[in-house]
Formats: sequence, C-alpha cells, structure tokens
Amino acid sequence: MKLKELGHEIAHVPMGTSMRGGNMNYQGILIYPSGIDSFGEDVAVPHYVDFKADMLITVKDVWAFNHIFQWAINWVPLCPVDHSPVSPSITSRLHTAFKVIAISRFGQRELRHNGIESVYIPHGIPTDVYKPLDKAECKKLFFLEPDSFVVGIVALNRMRKMIPHMLRGYKRFIELNPDVKTHLMLWTVVKPTRPMSEEEEVAVPGISDIRINLLPEMMNLGLIDPKHDYIHFPEEKLVEQGIPEWLGETGGWDMVKLYNCFDVLLLCTGGEGFGLPLYEAQACSVPVITTDYAAGPEGVGAGLTVPANDYIIASTPGTRYALPSIDGMAEALTKIMNADPAKLAKRARRFAERFDWKTVTDQYWKPFLEQCEIELHPKITKEGTKAWD
Repeated sequence: MKLKELGHEIAHVPMGTSMRGGNMNYQGILIYPSGIDSFGEDVAVPHYVDFKADMLITVKDVWAFNHIFQWAINWVPLCPVDHSPVSPSITSRLHTAFKVIAISRFGQRELRHNGIESVYIPHGIPTDVYKPLDKAECKKLFFLEPDSFVVGIVALNRMRKMIPHMLRGYKRFIELNPDVKTHLMLWTVVKPTRPMSEEEEVAVPGISDIRINLLPEMMNLGLIDPKHDYIHFPEEKLVEQGIPEWLGETGGWDMVKLYNCFDVLLLCTGGEGFGLPLYEAQACSVPVITTDYAAGPEGVGAGLTVPANDYIIASTPGTRYALPSIDGMAEALTKIMNADPAKLAKRARRFAERFDWKTVTDQYWKPFLEQCEIELHPKITKEGTKAWD
C-alpha cells in the first residue's frame, strides 16, 4: 500500500494456495490468484506478463525457489539470511537477479563476502497499530496476574526457533529466582497434528523439521504442574488462523494486547533473518532478549543478547543453527526483571519507531525504486540519465 502511495502500480500474487479463483481488487491493488505450487512459481511468469510488470519482487527465502532465477525477468528477491556462512543454496540463486534486497546489515555483509552486492531495505511495522497499552489490563485479558513477571515467546514451532532450548532457559531462570511469580506465554503450536508427507518434504527442503511435540519436554522440565501455573499456550486453531493485529483498546484478544501482556520477549533462536517479533514487541514498549547471532542483535534497541556457545547443522541446506547459552538466557531474564521497566519501555518504543512503515518507505523504498526506474526506463538528456517526471 505504501508503494502505491508513492505512485507505483502494484499487483500481488499470494504464495501457497491461499487464494484460488479469479482476480480481485483490494484498495486499488490487483490481487492475482494463487497457483498450485507452494511458492507460486507456476503462476509467477503468467501474472508478470499479464500485468506488464517491470519487476517481480519476491518476499520469501530464495533457497525455496527452483525455477524463478532461471527465467528472463527482472527478478528482485527480498533475501533473508539467518546463518553464517551463508549457504550456497542462497547465493547460487542470486547471480541472475536484477537487484537483491537484504533485509539486515548482517545479511548484506554475508552476501558481499560472496561477491553479491545488495541494497539494504529492512522490514517495517505499523507503529500506529503496535503500540503500548495498559499492561495490567492486558495481563488480565490473558488470565495472568498483573503483578507477575511474564516472559513471552512468539515463534513458529520449528527446529530453527529452538523452542525446547528456550524452555530450558526459562526453567533455569525459575531455579535462579524461586520466589518470583512468573509465567511463560508461549504463542506457538505445541504439538504436531499430522506427519509431513514425502511429497511435502521434497517440495520444501530444510523445513521438514516443522512442529516438534513440545508437551513431553514441558512436563519433563516441570513447567506443566498443577501446583505452579508456569506456562500458558493457545489452542492450535488460534495460532493457525491467527488472532487479529488490532481490535481496539476495548475489543477482545489480538496480537497487540498479547505483546502488551509481556514484560519481556524471549527470542533466543538458532538464527534470525530479521526477527519481526523483536520489532513488534518493542513497538509495544516491551524489551527483548535474542541470540547474539545472525540478524538478531540488530533488532535489540532495549534488551539483551545471549551468546551462542555452540551450533548444530539440522537442515537440508546444511546451515548453522546457533545454540544460545541456557545460563545466559536465565541471567538475561533476571537482569530485565530487575531493570527499570519505564526506561526500557521508552527506549524500546523509540527504537521501534525507526522501523515504522512510513520511515522505511521514505528512507529506503523510495530511493531504491527511483534508481530502478532510471535503469529500466531512462530519460536521456544533455545533463545525463534521469527518471521521467
């Protein structure tokens, strides 16, 4: 929508099979139907040609594509990099791109080390939606005591997100602070509902580790205990269908109120390409803790990073997943709990405002698209090459 406001013609192709049927219009933006390919590669070129597009910008990990980098189109991948050294399954697909967009400075450095230049454009967040609310009221809405120290985790249930590892870090925090009233709000699907098929594993390399059954580990760690109501997690359908981003201050549950019930967001994963929950939480004035690896540290304006003391390789592309220190997570949680919440809240909000969508659009997207316009449709004058008015 922001790019349309800059005067560009925009069309959108949903990935997966989320929208089958015919074209539709949403607030002046043409929405094309999905195909049957998980990542839209069967419909990308027909829609590109039909729209007479100048560029095709993809918002997806590039290692997931099998064909798009082979086609004679102006492909512009928005490229997450969540590990180091960057995998050849990413770099091998970027040499034919018209432009490459790196969403983190970390990713930009990794690509440059492999001879691939990129333009830095971070993700944005609507800071008019994600904003601080009354924390005590939000805790009550999610059945939490207003005076409890609430640790939040918002992450997909995947190997890279290291949720069992974060559960161990939280358990260690409880051991270090046995008298503290605390809860963990775990916003994820806690158990698998079906095994992935062989066909899906072939089509989606590297993420066949999706959906670990977290319940046995919760019980083994003593986090599910009738005497101590430590951990809260939602019904699967709430995660699958999603709760709205914003229903207003007097409405029901939504993501903004969920973030606002946290005293800290814990996102000590195996590696982040950007780490959107870090920015959303801080927009709600919530400090964050993440792993000192990949793009995670860039997302900490108010909070702490936890050192990674080892790594594992547990994906088809062979990428490195960091293992954050369990004691480090517990110590970071303790420090946040004992810090001045008002100062952290103010610092978090100021940091997040730097990534408001309007700021990102004006500072990064506008000059980038102007430069692309000069290269694709140059106006040649005596003074040189420039964009058309």
